[in-house]
Amino acid sequence: MTETWQVPGFAEVDVLGAGGFGRVVLAKHEASGQFVAIKYLRGELGSEPGVADGFRREAWLLRGVHSPHVVRLFEFVESPRGAALVMEAVPGVSLRALLAAEKTLAPESALAILKGSLLGLAAAHAAGVVHRDYKPGNVLVSREGKSKLVDFGLATLDGHSGLVAGSPSYMAPEQWAGRPGIPATDVYAATAVFFRCITGHRPFEADTTEQLRSLHERASVPLDAVPGKLRALIARGMAKDPAWRPASAEAFVAELEVVARAAYGKNWERRGWKRLATSVAALTALTPLALLATGGVAAAPVTAAGGAGTGVVAATVGKIVVAVLAVGALVAGGVWIYSRLGDAPRQAALSVTVQTATGQDSALPIMYSLQYPQVSGHADAAMQQRINDALRAPIDERLRSLRQELADPDILNMVRARGDVLKAHTTAKVLLQTAGLLSVRYDHTLDSDVLAHSSWQFPETVNLDLTTGQVTGPRDMFRSEILTAAGMDTLTARLSPHTRNGFCRTPEIGDYGGEQVSIDAADRPGGGDHVPAADIGFTATGVDFLLKWYDLGCDMATGQETLTLPYAEAEDLLRPQLLTMLGRQPPPSARPSGKMYTNARFGFSTIVPEDYAASPYEPANGDGMQYTNASLGATLTVWGANDARAAQEILSERAKETVAEGGQVTHQQADGTAYTISGYDADGQIFYERGYTGPASLAAIRWGYPRAHKADLDTPVETTVNAFHPGDLTRPH
Repeated sequence: MTETWQVPGFAEVDVLGAGGFGRVVLAKHEASGQFVAIKYLRGELGSEPGVADGFRREAWLLRGVHSPHVVRLFEFVESPRGAALVMEAVPGVSLRALLAAEKTLAPESALAILKGSLLGLAAAHAAGVVHRDYKPGNVLVSREGKSKLVDFGLATLDGHSGLVAGSPSYMAPEQWAGRPGIPATDVYAATAVFFRCITGHRPFEADTTEQLRSLHERASVPLDAVPGKLRALIARGMAKDPAWRPASAEAFVAELEVVARAAYGKNWERRGWKRLATSVAALTALTPLALLATGGVAAAPVTAAGGAGTGVVAATVGKIVVAVLAVGALVAGGVWIYSRLGDAPRQAALSVTVQTATGQDSALPIMYSLQYPQVSGHADAAMQQRINDALRAPIDERLRSLRQELADPDILNMVRARGDVLKAHTTAKVLLQTAGLLSVRYDHTLDSDVLAHSSWQFPETVNLDLTTGQVTGPRDMFRSEILTAAGMDTLTARLSPHTRNGFCRTPEIGDYGGEQVSIDAADRPGGGDHVPAADIGFTATGVDFLLKWYDLGCDMATGQETLTLPYAEAEDLLRPQLLTMLGRQPPPSARPSGKMYTNARFGFSTIVPEDYAASPYEPANGDGMQYTNASLGATLTVWGANDARAAQEILSERAKETVAEGGQVTHQQADGTAYTISGYDADGQIFYERGYTGPASLAAIRWGYPRAHKADLDTPVETTVNAFHPGDLTRPH
């Protein structure tokens, strides 16, 4: 690939810019005279797979974004000699150039630019794309009074980390930490750029990158330099915790509109663009883009990039695409790769935004403002609804319990007699999001003179398996040997050094009491299973335990405490399947004996016991492996298949087949997208099968073995089933 390669059929007019990855030129289609901007990848970088793939990826991401506030992609062209993006040419200047000339902008002008680029971000977010590099150089301000986003070279699919890259002056705290990009990440950067527009300087400046990182992560935003009416808007947009920022660019636009109208009147946007017109026109006249005043601006082709252009201009540019194809075939001898960008990357992690339910009960003195997370972007609409129902359940239960309390006439009369109104508040915070797990902490408070007991003020955590939509409980978290009296003693000992004062003792009453409490729920009055008597959540650094000391038997004055058990101290206690969902591997000492098998085609995996002979297993539309132990007469089968049936449908079929063949079903259960069935085959052998279904494929594991060897196989069966991870079920394989 050479630097001088050009897309055939276009004449290069001038260079618009150059950087580490290549150059951007203004070009003219020779047949129609239309202008476009072409972004070329540097020749020597084309041979590097990671860079070339990134260039293709930028094209694919841009393909899904359609907005007048995003520079449009017409097509991605690739040949053995080079690669290029053919894009819309915009008559205007970058915000960076505008700031270099103006230093500061009038608040209305800065708000107008911010609004337009936020609308561009909103379109990107709606397509599942996070920009991750919003900065003045990537915002174009046009002569027509619009701001447009450019350069998605660092963009990621929503929920994916990508590189720890961006523009340090505007990077959000979570981006510095390398966490997945989310819409709120772009909101932070856009607000930081807005701060610069109205103050003339960046929000944080430092001599070293580490100092700058520390300021973004810990320092308060210097709001004294900001006009008073805009401080709340900037404080919201640059909150350290993404949960406290507007959840999306679209939500931020709504807040901006309210603030701008209140501060500068209903015609603020028109005045803002009017003040910019002269400067933008003068700066554009100094660039090659001034040619567009007479040459016209290319519109999106109907056949390219999925656009919806119509009319003569759209048809003309459609002909440009055809011309590129034809000329390319002649020049390159028919070896052109002309990508129409139809192959989507793998399913992105779900986008999570925090919503707020506000209102007042129509019949009872209850007001509420309750936050809850909501996911979007799941390939299976039914599964997404299941997940969202589980995420909203805590606030629905909160309202239900308040209404139930006021159903008591005596309590309701007391509340009304005192003129009391119950003010319920809930804040929701995402503790951790991985591809397989979502951990959310809800903090419930209540402002009331009558219902003033501390039991109405409490936190709770919901952990969701994003593969099955199931709420993950203690039995899904901890290894079976930990869910015993001895195991709970081990957990208590691990947690004790992380508490303020160790595990307390029960109050002494005469000759009773005075014993040290433990985390074992079975030790509480009334007993129960050997599970942790704590609210459990997961963070990037460890497992959070919320201990309510009074629930464990201590004095009420001891209150509650949240502590974190680092993963280094917790991994050998947790199930391998949970560690996989957390994106972690169990320590060697905690890994079950055996070898890991991962299916290359379907991506499912599990532990396989030692000394089992392997042979291919080929179900209809699928692929798998069968392992046998002749001395035990045991068979382990694992497989995936392109099968979109629901779990309940597959379960019913399995049960009918078993009975029809002379076997017996002793247990069957379908939980959303997972099913379990066990019993006896016609020959009297025990069988156990667990399967996971998705919108396009399934993965399953099945054991079969003689009753005589049940005791020998209980542990291997449990180990392999618990270690089984179904992989990606959102697409066919």
